[in-house]
Amino acid sequence: MNKFTFTYLIFVYALFAIFTLNDEISIDTQVISSIILVSLFGIPHGAIDNIIYLSSNKITRFRFYLIYIVTIIFYCILWWLAPIISLIFFLFLSSYHFGESQLVDYSFINKKRIIYLFWGFALLSTLIFYNNNELLSLSNQFIDTEKFSQVFNILIFKYIFCFSNVIIISLLVYKNYKLSISNQQLMNEIFLLILIHITFYLFPIIISFTLYFIFLHSIKVLKQEFDYLKSLQSDLNLLKFIKLLYPHTLLSIVFLMILLLLMNFGYVNISAFLFSIIGISVITLPHAIIMSNFYNKK
Repeated sequence: MNKFTFTYLIFVYALFAIFTLNDEISIDTQVISSIILVSLFGIPHGAIDNIIYLSSNKITRFRFYLIYIVTIIFYCILWWLAPIISLIFFLFLSSYHFGESQLVDYSFINKKRIIYLFWGFALLSTLIFYNNNELLSLSNQFIDTEKFSQVFNILIFKYIFCFSNVIIISLLVYKNYKLSISNQQLMNEIFLLILIHITFYLFPIIISFTLYFIFLHSIKVLKQEFDYLKSLQSDLNLLKFIKLLYPHTLLSIVFLMILLLLMNFGYVNISAFLFSIIGISVITLPHAIIMSNFYNKK
């Protein structure tokens, strides 16, 4: 068990104890806790996209920011024109990105990157399958997200859930048989998948996803970024790394607060649920592209 899985497990135990004592955690507490954790770790893990990309690609800073912003604007327009297609694209994009960050260190992947997609499908379909009623309730609660219920159809995700989980576990067992991964690595990956299933089954969707996103994804990516930058800058330490994360993290938080205020006063007429999905997705697109470039050059 690696340190990321161990940390994740500790928080799962702690939350399970809270649920046992209090029967539930209020939605307000869930949202506030999620926002705090995302602000501390989720946003920062993408806050040095510029440094990561510019360190290994010959491109001007101006051109980088221009492409980054245009990509976000393009995806916002796509959300406006075709929300269903945008949501489906986001699910595929997130699946690939999560799978890539999890499996990138395994040499057996080589150019078979569709495996990243299957791992991500297993992750997201498990989240949606176990929390389908809650997700449908959230979608139907707002006029601008009612249409999403057809995407979260339980029958579709039941098949994806079964197929993707079987594929990933079978692949890991097969690669262990072929000696591409060790017995310890196989046990670690299967234990992690079991732990994810238990977490997604026990807890509400906000808590479930936040736990995974922070402790098994964001912090892991931050560690990968830190190690990479330290290889380029030997005197890099934790404090200097935090200073690198600080400017864009703060800028992102301020920008989100402004948008939330505009929504609160009726200047931006979309629901908080739709805003959350769009906000996460449009930031994920350029970040996922940059991280894929980063992994390919490691």
